[in-house]
Amino acid sequence: LEGVTEKQVIVANYGGVTEEARKRIFWEPFEARTGIQVISADEGELEVPMTMGEIPAKWDAVHGSLTNTYAAQLEGKKPLPKMPKAAWEDLIVPAKLRPYTWQSFFIAYMPSTVKGTFSGPQPETWTDFFDTKKFPGKRGWPAEYFTDGVLQACLMGDGVAPEDIYPLDYERATAKLASIFGDLIIYSEYAQAQTFLTSKAASMCYAPNGLWHELEGKGVQMSTMWEATPILQTNGMNTMPEPPNPKAVEALAVFCNEPKMQSEFAEATNYGPPTKEAFEELSPAQVEALPNSPQRSNVLPDNPIYLAEEQSKIEKEVARVFSES
Repeated sequence: LEGVTEKQVIVANYGGVTEEARKRIFWEPFEARTGIQVISADEGELEVPMTMGEIPAKWDAVHGSLTNTYAAQLEGKKPLPKMPKAAWEDLIVPAKLRPYTWQSFFIAYMPSTVKGTFSGPQPETWTDFFDTKKFPGKRGWPAEYFTDGVLQACLMGDGVAPEDIYPLDYERATAKLASIFGDLIIYSEYAQAQTFLTSKAASMCYAPNGLWHELEGKGVQMSTMWEATPILQTNGMNTMPEPPNPKAVEALAVFCNEPKMQSEFAEATNYGPPTKEAFEELSPAQVEALPNSPQRSNVLPDNPIYLAEEQSKIEKEVARVFSES
């Protein structure tokens, strides 16, 4: 962390409670320690072309997934920079991808509903989520450019066992999505997903688990369907090709690889920590509530290398359903 002359580091993100937690737990202590200012930018349409090296990077890093990381390595016009070993050596992610991600955490895409939405039997599975006759009401669903986990959810909703999800059966998955398309209401921002449930515009909604944790923190009684197989995804900060502040972003990456801070972030967001040491900082009850808890056996593990290789086809197939439905 010593000897960095750059005065700022620019990180793009989705905002919300996740970024508020990052700022409090990682960014502000880093600023106090180094004097380097962490500037937050709104992640939007520039994220993909910047990460792919198609346009010059205005940011140093962006919130993304390991799938995004590997897709940029496969198809990007410029190489992604490796971070110092101290930033990633303890991460529980595929070895070939560790040098390219930092401030990592595990999320789970999963369905949720507000308690009291349904009387009698309650929805518990992906099959229940897709059954709009048994459990009436609209389903909150992401816009076509949010493709993470959606085909996997569709397949499990059609009865495919988690261990049989890969390779993806595109025909079956898209048919399932098309079958309930008329019952979907589409969100383009995560805050809308929360509003769909609290306003009762939707009876159930698909989104990252941290959104439902956030609503619970605001006093909304949620029924998050942990018995449905959570779809794990590894998230974190991906460093841009040719970042404007290369030494400062390296310093920030190293600073974030600290178990105590990782555990505090997990507690604040309900997103799982990326190191075994961070789990040791949490109570048994806190560990049990996390999507990548060692005690949680019903998850669909992340498969970033396969999904990166299939990313273009996934995007095309989801877009096709939206255009035809």
